[in-house]
Amino acid sequence: MQPPTRIARLVAPIVTFCLAGTLTGSVSGFDVTAVPEPPADRSTLVIQLREWESLTPPYERAELPEFTLYGGGRVIAGGHWDGSVYRAREHTLSPDRYRQIYRLAHAAGLARSVHLDQPVPATDGSLLVASLRTAGRLHTTTLVSPGETDVGARRRIIEFRRTVRLLALSTDPTRVADYRPSRLAVLVTGGWSGSPGDAGSIARQWPGPDLLAGVPTRVGLCTVAGSAGPDAEALGRDAPLTTRWHSGGKWLSVAVRPLLPDEYDCADLDRRTP
Repeated sequence: MQPPTRIARLVAPIVTFCLAGTLTGSVSGFDVTAVPEPPADRSTLVIQLREWESLTPPYERAELPEFTLYGGGRVIAGGHWDGSVYRAREHTLSPDRYRQIYRLAHAAGLARSVHLDQPVPATDGSLLVASLRTAGRLHTTTLVSPGETDVGARRRIIEFRRTVRLLALSTDPTRVADYRPSRLAVLVTGGWSGSPGDAGSIARQWPGPDLLAGVPTRVGLCTVAGSAGPDAEALGRDAPLTTRWHSGGKWLSVAVRPLLPDEYDCADLDRRTP
């Protein structure tokens, strides 16, 4: 057995402290012994966290959630853009840590569907979406504009999110790998009727089928790669997000997004998009 890394030794006490704090502030009547065993199927969505900002470039809506947990402790974490292709990372939690995080999600009050509005109304903000599967049912909590001064139910969810982030940081880097999806979505996130125009933009011809014939979603017109051309990932990796692609008689902005294990087609992109 390998000795723990220096980062793991430093972060472990912080994680323990955060876990204790989340349990201390758990929902009234919470009984850890009543939490069922978490799912084992590695394609079953168990927990997901994502914060949606109100004013962002269209391509940012194509990014993966910051944290998605599947059965068996499989974690897929949001990453970065590589050209026009979004990259994510993957690792697997130990059985004990997986069970611990699952119980903490229950302690944070995520085992029910509820909307928590902003205490003080504002015209701009964000929406934190937290999902938890328990007893075979997926519950979703939405939290408007989470902040450090929040209390009560809002505070519990924020502390749970902080715990998850610390957990990701404490993962041994040698055990983290690039997420290799079996399916990719090619998304049209914008378009122009005339020529590219901007002198600094790159203009290219999309070599696959007409992208304007894609499925309408709240993320953009969607075509699952394969029908969009076998080299969608290579094409996107070699082109910045400012590239304008010509397809269907229009100049288009295109982003390539990996589909998660529980996403099978374009319609799935709208299931948890506000």
